[in-house]
Amino acid sequence: MDLQISKDDADFMYNFVEKVVKEVGPRMSCSPQEAEGSKAIKDELEQTCDEVVVESFTCHPKAFLGWIKIILIMTFVSMLFYIFMQWVSGSFILLFSLISFLLTFLSFLIMWEEFFNYNEFIDPIFRKKISQNVIGSFKLKEEQKKLIIFSSHIDSALQFNLLKLIGWGFIPLAFLGIFTILAWLILSFTNMIIILIGFFSLKAIFFWITFWMLIFGTPCFIGLFFFVPLGDKGNVVPGAVDNLSGCSVILGLGRYIKNHKELIPKNTEIRLISFGCEESGLRGSRRYCSTHLDELKNYNTTVINMDGLETPDGFHVIEYEPTTRTRHSEEVIQKLLKAAELVGINAKRFGGGKIERTLGKLSGGSDAASFSRANIKAGFLNSADWKNRSSYYHQDTDTPDKIKKGTLENTLKICIAFLLNETKN
Repeated sequence: MDLQISKDDADFMYNFVEKVVKEVGPRMSCSPQEAEGSKAIKDELEQTCDEVVVESFTCHPKAFLGWIKIILIMTFVSMLFYIFMQWVSGSFILLFSLISFLLTFLSFLIMWEEFFNYNEFIDPIFRKKISQNVIGSFKLKEEQKKLIIFSSHIDSALQFNLLKLIGWGFIPLAFLGIFTILAWLILSFTNMIIILIGFFSLKAIFFWITFWMLIFGTPCFIGLFFFVPLGDKGNVVPGAVDNLSGCSVILGLGRYIKNHKELIPKNTEIRLISFGCEESGLRGSRRYCSTHLDELKNYNTTVINMDGLETPDGFHVIEYEPTTRTRHSEEVIQKLLKAAELVGINAKRFGGGKIERTLGKLSGGSDAASFSRANIKAGFLNSADWKNRSSYYHQDTDTPDKIKKGTLENTLKICIAFLLNETKN
């Protein structure tokens, strides 16, 4: 199918990215700049959609990465308690051993819940702030039976210091940190059991194991402690690829649908959504999903999420997100692959291979995961050059020039083809 995107529509998308980067700048979660970026989205959607709504919500944005410093301190203190245990006697030995284990156990639990489950486990200890989701809708005159959502996120990430410093080398360093915490959890538990049954003679062996773990683990802990800057100092990421690229396609799709209403499938409402706080643990999409869950299920909703659009010839339809162990809808995956094929664009499944599942453990989640985890059909479209991405990903170099020409046009073509296929069903 020879589907052409007009020069005006293409220029509009790239110009939007340039405009927000230049006039708004970095937009960390819940910042005034994020709100300003959301307003820019709202203003554009009002030119195309039948209805535009801004839904405010509250969350604790600093909790999502703030937990890293907390668990590193707790693990370090846990090791110190064990070392100091060598110079106490009587019931203090058991007390120090118990404290050492509990600190490590709580550290691992926080990491598991906050990052690997994306749950708001310790969020209340961080400051609550306000963010917003922007929803543009094409309303129906006939009875609504289905809902299709195209989504992206407006906020940009805090700068990842380690990634800027050592590139993808931060991945083995992070894995080493996680391994150290897990190993120390097992060791501290074993030590506590040994103390409980009275095998005090083994203290010396455990002491030297702990000592060397502390020696080798400390540099790793220091690096991870400064993974992101303190306070607002990390708000330096322009977020062109991640994720003004997705936002621009959402707006481009709105312009196209306005002039081609025949694209809207029968009895189907189309919504174009820009989420806030994706970089703070998907808080915006999770709030939207929970608030509208009954409606989403009632209308047999399909969600197409777009994020990280960089290259025109390397599209990935993400089938599995290893961090949160989230599998996306096979039905949506097949529809996206079919849509790409229809307009002659190279797209392939991604995320299910052994290497992808292993390295992807630390890749984080997408807004699509919020819906898939709630049993709403969702798919995730990405187009990233992973070999070169370490030079800009979550850094101050994520500028508009990183989006290669043709990328936004091809993404828009896939979205249009997706709708064309839906109109035939």
